[in-house]
Amino acid sequence: MKEKNLKIIRGLLLTVFIFAVGYLCFRYFLPFCKTLGTEQGREVLAEWIEHAGIFAPLVFVLLMAVQIVIAIIPGGPLEITAGVLFGGWLGTLLTVTGAFLGTASVYTLVKKFGRPLVNLFISEKKMKTYSVLEDEDKLEFWVFILFLIPGIPKDLLTYIVPLTKIDGKQFLLLSTLARFPALTASVLMGDSLSEGRYGICIAIACIAAIAVFVGFQIKKHILKGKENPK
Repeated sequence: MKEKNLKIIRGLLLTVFIFAVGYLCFRYFLPFCKTLGTEQGREVLAEWIEHAGIFAPLVFVLLMAVQIVIAIIPGGPLEITAGVLFGGWLGTLLTVTGAFLGTASVYTLVKKFGRPLVNLFISEKKMKTYSVLEDEDKLEFWVFILFLIPGIPKDLLTYIVPLTKIDGKQFLLLSTLARFPALTASVLMGDSLSEGRYGICIAIACIAAIAVFVGFQIKKHILKGKENPK
C-alpha cells in the first residue's frame, strides 16, 4: 500500500513538473526563440550581453549552456552573436566552453532522471530513429559521426546519448570535438559580419549550406533502414 502511494505521489509530481515546464516554454522560451530569429532580437541580445561589461564572456557561456539544456532554443543566433561580440578566436572558445558545460549538465540530468526527462523533449518514435546507438561495439563511433553530421539536431541528440552505456568523459570529448567545426563556422560568420567582410560571410554560408545538404544525404543513408522498417 505504501509503495502504491509513492507511485501516486511520483506521478503527481511528474505531472506538475511537466505542466510547469510546458507553461514556462510557452510563456517565456518560445517567445525568446522567436525573438532570436529576428535581426532586431539578436541586436537586443547583443546589447544586453555587452551591458554585462567584464562579465560579458561569463554571461555568454551561461547562455550557451542554457541553450543546450533547453533544447528548443536555437543555438545558431547565439553562436553568430559570439563572433560579433568577441571575435573569431575568443568567440569560438566561449561557444565551445558553453556547449561543453551544457552537454555535461544534460548528461548529469539524464543519468539522474532517466527517460521521463528525455521524453519531455523527444518522443519514443523519434528516439527509435537513432537505433544505431544500440550498437555497443561501435557506440563511440556513432556518437562522433552523428554529432559531426550537419542537419542532425545536436541538442536533442545530447539528451538521447546519455541513455546509452557510453562513459561520460568519452561522450563529452567526442561530442565537443564533433561540434567544433560547425560552432567555429557560425562564430566566424558573426566575426565576418561585424568586420564588414561580407564575401567571407557568404562563402562560409555557402559551404555550410552544402555541408547541411550532404549531411542530410548521409543521415538518410545511415538511418533509412531505421526510419522505415520493413
